Amino acid sequence: MKRIYANLLFLCLLAGISGCVSVSSTSQFYFPVTTDVYPPKTKKAVIPILGKAPDRPYKVIGRLSFRSDLGWKFMRESMIYNARANGADAVILKNTDSKERVNYTQVPPRMDWVPVPGPVVAVNSGGKKCNNTSYVSYPSYIPVFQPGYVRRWVQTIIGIDAEMIVLK
Repeated sequence: MKRIYANLLFLCLLAGISGCVSVSSTSQFYFPVTTDVYPPKTKKAVIPILGKAPDRPYKVIGRLSFRSDLGWKFMRESMIYNARANGADAVILKNTDSKERVNYTQVPPRMDWVPVPGPVVAVNSGGKKCNNTSYVSYPSYIPVFQPGYVRRWVQTIIGIDAEMIVLK
């Protein structure tokens, strides 16, 4: 069941990444675990991300779990955004994982046109001989074949599992 849940989250994430991605788009991965509703925090509210449960009593109000290839900064901002939006006082980062995926892209061959200096032409203005002569160079273009190739890149995918908490 856990594997199906993880695959569903990954597919949802891929669908979300196809357009512009912002931290607000990660709100679809927030799951409330209580019926209590807390007012949202201000944008300037400091939300700590903890590696373990605090010593003080607390209540878990929700869970945020998803994967992304946008880096740790995006993951941290997503946790803080979702905590503020749902009124959490802190985030407990329960689990993280990271894996690298190798991707390949086929770049097709193409024809480019490169400008080269053309012949210099004398242009007479007014039809008089050698009085107001100016010289103009018109560029010529030659075809250049660019062969296709396969481009390889490594994509790092980060996964988080975090709990949103309210301190008592």
